[in-house]
Amino acid sequence: MTVLNTGTHIVVGVDGSDTSLGAAKWAAAVAGKLGRTLQLVYSTTHPVRVLGVGDPTLDQQLTESLTEDGARILSTAVDEIRQAAPDAHLTTLLGDEAPAATLLDAAQDASLIVVGATGRGSVERWLLGSTASRVVGRAHCPVVVWRGDPADPAPDTRPIVVGVDGSPASAVAIESAFEFATLTGAPITAVRAWSDEFRVDAVTPDAVPIAGPAAMLVDWDAVARGEAAKLSEFVAPYRQRFPEVTVEEVSARGSVSRELLRALDDAQLAIVGTRGRGRFAGALLGSTSQNLLHRAERPVMICRGGDTDPS
Repeated sequence: MTVLNTGTHIVVGVDGSDTSLGAAKWAAAVAGKLGRTLQLVYSTTHPVRVLGVGDPTLDQQLTESLTEDGARILSTAVDEIRQAAPDAHLTTLLGDEAPAATLLDAAQDASLIVVGATGRGSVERWLLGSTASRVVGRAHCPVVVWRGDPADPAPDTRPIVVGVDGSPASAVAIESAFEFATLTGAPITAVRAWSDEFRVDAVTPDAVPIAGPAAMLVDWDAVARGEAAKLSEFVAPYRQRFPEVTVEEVSARGSVSRELLRALDDAQLAIVGTRGRGRFAGALLGSTSQNLLHRAERPVMICRGGDTDPS
């Protein structure tokens, strides 16, 4: 199955910040390559729900003010995107629910959701208080948390880094990486790190943790070869399907987050998988995904786990 090549449109959240505008321009470039409509979404919760205002006149005034502010932000974003991509097919949505709810409603049939990582909706605040965690955890499609240079946001030909661990979520991430590489003409750096939770299934059928003195008896060269072979095995079906994409395989004994961030230094985008919808906030704590979202200086795409058949 395909990942990015499904859905009818791409959804991007805007909030008036430079970073959200950069995210919107990046999303517009991707939408153009995919032949998709880009929907710009701004949401402001009704003032009664936020402030507890009970006076009907004041409530109406606040509602009109917030609506005008949102319409202005959307209009400015459309104008900016038109300058960068005159042929972009754009629509806008001004919602009055919580931002996460509005984005998810807008993305029911979307290929991708894009949100900016700084500004009035920073990823740190979102992860704690919860727009990004709710969007990533509940979305039916991949979500990009965008961080980069707002003055030069477009995708380019630098490598795309993808985390590979053999899980269904990883399969979705690999699929997305190859599709994105095909769109941009970029190479892929496929990264597998295996020391932090090393298990001997790399060299034997039994999955038994190794720690303490037993680790001194392990033939680590053989383990390294086994892990590299597993990486090649996971990536091979996609190499066959996308022969035009150049792939570098990196299998390293080390922290998964560290190896991904190291590879991302010279790359444009990191793509990783995460577990299924609905329990993301708990599953993310301390995870590779959270480390990337907090520390990466490039966009990070989070792909929900699923049953992706590469054949």
